[in-house]
Amino acid sequence: MAAVLGHAPPKRLGVAVSGGGDSVALLSVLVAYARDHDIELHVITIDHGVRPEAAREIAFVRDLCAKWNLSHDVAHWTEWDEQGNFQAAARAARYALMADWARDRKIAHIALGHTADDQAETFLMRLARSAGVDGLSAMAPRRISHAVTWIRPFLQTDRATLRAHLKASQLQWCEDPSNENRDYQRIKARDALKVLNTLGISVESLGQVTQNMARARDALMWQTFIATRDMVKIRHGVIAIDIRGFLAQPEEIGRRLLTHSVQWVSGSVYGPRGPAIARALASVRAGATTTLDRCQVMTKNGVVWVFREYNAVRDTVCAITQNWDDRWRVTGPQEGRALEVRALGFEALNRFEDWRGIGLPRAALASSPSVWYKEELIAAPIVMPDAEWKAELEYGVDTYFAALLSH
Repeated sequence: MAAVLGHAPPKRLGVAVSGGGDSVALLSVLVAYARDHDIELHVITIDHGVRPEAAREIAFVRDLCAKWNLSHDVAHWTEWDEQGNFQAAARAARYALMADWARDRKIAHIALGHTADDQAETFLMRLARSAGVDGLSAMAPRRISHAVTWIRPFLQTDRATLRAHLKASQLQWCEDPSNENRDYQRIKARDALKVLNTLGISVESLGQVTQNMARARDALMWQTFIATRDMVKIRHGVIAIDIRGFLAQPEEIGRRLLTHSVQWVSGSVYGPRGPAIARALASVRAGATTTLDRCQVMTKNGVVWVFREYNAVRDTVCAITQNWDDRWRVTGPQEGRALEVRALGFEALNRFEDWRGIGLPRAALASSPSVWYKEELIAAPIVMPDAEWKAELEYGVDTYFAALLSH
């Protein structure tokens, strides 16, 4: 715990507890640690609404928390539309629900019970999908996402050790019946580990491989950071990459640079998938324009431009008091009218004769924020800056470079 929380642990700490052995072991360790370090501990359980056993597990965690005088909340996921990959959707929903809970509780850190076994199983699942260096790298013991610091103190501890701790502490836990469901890739990976162990490929050895890959990933990200400093400029949220410098980079550095640029503009938690980024790279080399993850990637006049695609924000509308496209904060005089922020659009852009002097692609300016009252254009802060209206990125330009070193 000290390794992941540091010398000055937070005064409030959240912990995700499902009732399974890993999370109950985590909670039992945290109870003692919180008592010794004057930490206020809060527990959350996520109900995905698909398993009849969930009610029993929630009751078990509730009773456990009552025994230790801990607050316990349950968040329910009710938005599954039975489309796509359930496990991926459930995982995304789980983190979003926990982050919302943490924000309401003013909690900045949440502990998760991932183990060395989870690390090895994830490695095999990603290997089956032909993952690269990043996908095969170790989970981070500390990671910031959704404005929460997620900590995983048990990544170097195997499941068997945690079960031994629970038995020695005379603590019960719930067994999830889905752990026997061979339809799930993770359970197949768990079975495969038993066979691989006879070849000396163990949880411990795969854990070491993921650490090796993580070091390789960090080195690649450092080289990408150096490359961006030399060839990337950002103006009004639009990324401009020098094409000659870009094409001179090793393919892997170029791929990372483009992936990061698209992810920064789109605000996506995850970057584009491998085949999509490969097509975009081919387009750049051909001097063409393409779209990727709701962004436009345009090669023109010796520059690779990356900016928000107009069609992705054409119907995005919000009040002046809100962030537009989750990126832009527009400020100016309210004038007592119900003003809205929208994408400027090509038709409105044509009203400005001097837009070429801005030095940004026409499509990038069309997708920039503007202020409207009904059908009347009030302001276009980027195309026509004035003293009253300003459009600023919610997260500054420095985050583009800093994020390369935060993996």
